[in-house]
Amino acid sequence: MKRQSLAIAVTPETTQPRVVRLSPPVGLCQLFRPLAKSRAARPTLNETYQYGEDLTLRFSAREALGAPEQTLLLVLLELAEEQHRRRPIEHRLDRTDRTEIGSQLWASLHEDSPTPTPDAPSTLMLSCSWSELHRRCGSTSVGGAVTESRRASLARLCEVTVWEKSESARTVRSGRLVSWLVGDDQKVHVALNHRLALALLSPGYAQVLLSERLQLDSQTAMLVHAFLSTCLGQGKTMSIGYATLVDRLWPSQGIRVPASTHRRRIADVKAALRAVGSLTQWDVSLGNSVANVVRIRAMPLVAHMAERGTRAVPSARKVSPVKPAREVTWGGHFKVQSASYAEQPFWKNA
Repeated sequence: MKRQSLAIAVTPETTQPRVVRLSPPVGLCQLFRPLAKSRAARPTLNETYQYGEDLTLRFSAREALGAPEQTLLLVLLELAEEQHRRRPIEHRLDRTDRTEIGSQLWASLHEDSPTPTPDAPSTLMLSCSWSELHRRCGSTSVGGAVTESRRASLARLCEVTVWEKSESARTVRSGRLVSWLVGDDQKVHVALNHRLALALLSPGYAQVLLSERLQLDSQTAMLVHAFLSTCLGQGKTMSIGYATLVDRLWPSQGIRVPASTHRRRIADVKAALRAVGSLTQWDVSLGNSVANVVRIRAMPLVAHMAERGTRAVPSARKVSPVKPAREVTWGGHFKVQSASYAEQPFWKNA
């Protein structure tokens, strides 16, 4: 008797999720925003985020960052964690590194620091090819135009300066968000700001799924997904107003926008929330002015396949009752075992 093999079709629902650990301040501050597709000059970047009671972070650059830069940063974090997990010593970076690539990356990371860097925290570095970056960012093409676009996005990330001000220690430190170079091996070598590396090396991180993000069609949906992923861990729920999301994505800075522009942005935010709600592990209910968002707890692959094979009809998702928008700031929303959150007042500017 022939032995029959059991084949399981691999679908977007059954593929291994690409989980990226993201530092909460980077996910919650207004570092990335929707940008016009025209060739008009980008606005400058100057965003401040109060992290806890003691630490203030300020991000500044010549050009603002959009969804492509956020996707690239998430891919760099994914690669850094994978490579550090395989070879931890090789991918740690500090001021004592004497390799040619490591010492150059470290110097570039701290070149604009107003103070000497002997006490600068250690961080992580990674290396990959351009084609690997393209593939992980979801590009089907690896031609010269794609490489130039990715190179421009990487250059914008490198131009971001992160200023850290500690009230208790009365110190100010600065460093680049990332630094990069192309070595003799034609690989792209990247070093991360230690704030980014902290999420990969210690507790206190948010979980953003690149496998979900790359299913979304619009930049606004990608930005909303990353923000909600930072706010919510698996099995958690929150309510958020459309106007709140608009203010976060398009900070007005005291400038009154036309009513037609505000209505279009509200429509864009609603469309983005619907797109997030179409993902397997999310449930979004739209009200008149508030959306109720649930991040469904992920089911192990084996259990997921068993349920798909045995259930006769799709089971209804459990939807939590709509709560007031102000509840989004409840500390309980950040008690997430799977995401290893620390209880901190992350969302100051909502």
